[in-house]
Amino acid sequence: MAHRFHNLHIEPWLLNVVQLCALTLIIVLAASALLVLGQVILAPIISSIVIGLMFGPLADRIERIGVPPTVSGAAVVVSFFLIIMTILTAFVWPLYGWISRLPELWVKLQGIIADWQGMMSTIEGAREQLNQFTSQTADMVVQVEEDSPLKAVAFSAPTFLAQILIFLVSLYFFIATREEIKKAVISLFSVDNTRRAVAHIFNEVEQFISRYLISITFINIGLGLTMSFALWAAGIPAPFLWGMLAGLMNYITYIGPAIMMATLFGVGLVTFDTVNAALIPMIIYFIINGIEAQLVTPTVIGRAMMLNPFLVFFTITYWIWIWGPLGGFIAVPMLLIATTIVLNINTHLLNKSPQSDAEKLSSEPG
Repeated sequence: MAHRFHNLHIEPWLLNVVQLCALTLIIVLAASALLVLGQVILAPIISSIVIGLMFGPLADRIERIGVPPTVSGAAVVVSFFLIIMTILTAFVWPLYGWISRLPELWVKLQGIIADWQGMMSTIEGAREQLNQFTSQTADMVVQVEEDSPLKAVAFSAPTFLAQILIFLVSLYFFIATREEIKKAVISLFSVDNTRRAVAHIFNEVEQFISRYLISITFINIGLGLTMSFALWAAGIPAPFLWGMLAGLMNYITYIGPAIMMATLFGVGLVTFDTVNAALIPMIIYFIINGIEAQLVTPTVIGRAMMLNPFLVFFTITYWIWIWGPLGGFIAVPMLLIATTIVLNINTHLLNKSPQSDAEKLSSEPG
């Protein structure tokens, strides 16, 4: 056996592929460990860069009228903060009322499960299980330690507030100094063609990400308003709340709509008495979201900006594993940034530049 392996010949190209795969795996694992361990610092900083790319063109327009970058950066940060606070305020009070109805939803879900179990057992057994759960619901609520959620909030609040502060400060400095950052990176290269290519990559990434995020934001606003009107017409309580939630969850491709459908099914269970009627909100969302995903989004942002579905799903899954919901939000923009950089490097740095007119004339025969 040892003699066979001694005479085994491995092609050089195969050995190079194995070495490249091993090196890539090591880099990915090391980067993942760094992202997980540095989440408190890296998550708000990277998020500020993504949001800063979105608002970069807006800051440019403000600066064209003579406003200094420090003021335009502050204006963008304050505007973004006010928008987020307005959205949170609109969410908190309606959502608080629905959270108090979670025990009712849980009882109905147990009733559905009991009905499914009744297909394989007697009806009396299913009723006993449901009655037993119903009788224990109040005790379960009382027996939960009241200070445990408060302790969790108390321990996590300083970290959360620190992340918000890091995000806002990073967003301000990125917008206010983005031109200096661009010039500093470009100055690292000595060849003029490379400098022009790097400058083009910076501009392309900013314009591309800004156009994508702004377009998706308007699409999600339209989705939220349409959902609100449709749910209102169907008699669903708090339709504007679920419409706004549908718009926000639509930022997380694939996974967000799945969570939204499950949420609306729960809303239907609490609102209606039968399972068939409880499916109405979920069906409404499925139809509207399908129209948005298949027709509206490809038309508005262009099919050239549509990425491979498997690559998108893999990226979202990876970033959610790394940073949770925040990772799901920045996953697609990060993928777009990486794709844009790779395509521009291949176009402007790796490929040969076309000949100039002087070179063409000199190469032509007398």
